[in-house]
Amino acid sequence: MTAISHVYNYTVRCPHIKDPAHPTTWQNHVEFNQSCEIGLNRITKWHGRSGHRIFEIDGFVVREADTESAYFAMQTSRLRGDGHALATFKIFMDDATKDTSVEEIMQHLIADYSDKIAGL
Repeated sequence: MTAISHVYNYTVRCPHIKDPAHPTTWQNHVEFNQSCEIGLNRITKWHGRSGHRIFEIDGFVVREADTESAYFAMQTSRLRGDGHALATFKIFMDDATKDTSVEEIMQHLIADYSDKIAGL
């Protein structure tokens, strides 16, 4: 029997651009934590309100929420030593960042997640 031995939660908030002289991007707003509580809360919430699928990238199915301007994905990975990693991803969008690509953000997050679990 295996257990979830590692939890990775990513949240990206595409910010409202308030001062054009000091531009901000989503790269400045990537939050990362390893809270089991957050991961389980997201799975529970998404199970009941799964949104609709918009694309798949590298085996990650990305869904758009029906009730908020957000995108989400989750993934499990088998690790050496009979462990498992659980990763959750949530991306908040706003009207001021329409030129931001959810796919570009996911590519960045997936690469970071892959790097993290490669060393386990």
